Amino acid sequence: MAAQDDVLYTSEGEALTDLFTAHGTAWLGHGRREVRDVLARQLDAVWITGGIPTPAVQAMRTRMAGFLPPGYVLASLASSGMEANEQALRIARVTTGRNGAIGLAGAMHGKSAATASLAWDNGDGAGPPDFHRVAAGPDIDEDATLAAIEEALRTGEVAAVYIEPVHGTSFGWEASRSFHQAVRALTARHGALLVYDEVLTGCYRTGTRFRYTAHGVQPDILVLGKALGNGFPVAGVAVRSTIEIVPRMLVGSTFSNNALAAAAVDATLGCLEQLEPEALVAGIGQTVLRHLGSLAEGAQPRMRGCGAMWVIALDTAEQALSCVMALRESGVCIGFHGRQLRLLPALTIDPDRFDRACAAVAATVAAHLPPRRA
Repeated sequence: MAAQDDVLYTSEGEALTDLFTAHGTAWLGHGRREVRDVLARQLDAVWITGGIPTPAVQAMRTRMAGFLPPGYVLASLASSGMEANEQALRIARVTTGRNGAIGLAGAMHGKSAATASLAWDNGDGAGPPDFHRVAAGPDIDEDATLAAIEEALRTGEVAAVYIEPVHGTSFGWEASRSFHQAVRALTARHGALLVYDEVLTGCYRTGTRFRYTAHGVQPDILVLGKALGNGFPVAGVAVRSTIEIVPRMLVGSTFSNNALAAAAVDATLGCLEQLEPEALVAGIGQTVLRHLGSLAEGAQPRMRGCGAMWVIALDTAEQALSCVMALRESGVCIGFHGRQLRLLPALTIDPDRFDRACAAVAATVAAHLPPRRA
């Protein structure tokens, strides 16, 4: 198997338009030359030093300083979004002197015992004490969710409230701007930190550089990942410059801040500087809506999302899998989760190829859904 740009090549030589991009990691397309070349040079220099400073890490930190919004600094790189969310939790705990956390049901922050229990019930009772998973989503009244958040905050034991701006595994749900502003006000009032998990939504995927700007809030901690290294396993944690990073926070690990990861981040952000990502994402969103916009209509839309991140809901998981297999036969690779299809195209996808792929998705989904009532 091989991959280049926005195409996957099977072992049999078939070419598939990639709308999956390895869970959204190959944001600049597979085998992006600039990233590949930088990694090749770094392989010839040094891979990992166990925390000893390297030129690659220094260059990455300089690049990251220009990428992050004013008032934020990089605390550390990590090897995955899950690890970065764990680091964010430790930062919040040391900063506030509390242990608890609040998450919204249906979000995704990772699959460790702590990060998973923030958002979904694994049925094993392994969640840490003082963790609160609050009911949220398109069928839950936002005021009820806010009331539950405030009730948990009133215990005085909560260090952080986690927000995934657009739910990538829960039907593309995004709460209202006023909801997010109310959460920000509640955390400030009760002395907790607001953590925005932008692992999937950041790096322009949802339009702006970070989705939080569309909500009109200032998080205390930003978690980055997936697109950050264009497929290289790397994530990161950024904090407001008023938060002091101290040894007790344990923001390092064996592989964090290694030279290869730093080189991948530096190259990926450098590529984004040379492109026009907001315009490219706008074009992707327009193409999706041109072919699939009818699915986003009505009181109970089947499609939600924005920019280059869209989720389509089928009636059953069997229907979703059938769509995936039918699209595979049409030359399109698409991701799915339960009864949901996920469109996560590369930022640099060829517009004509993407147009044809979206037409195929629209036809395939229509064939698997009951007719719409007049």
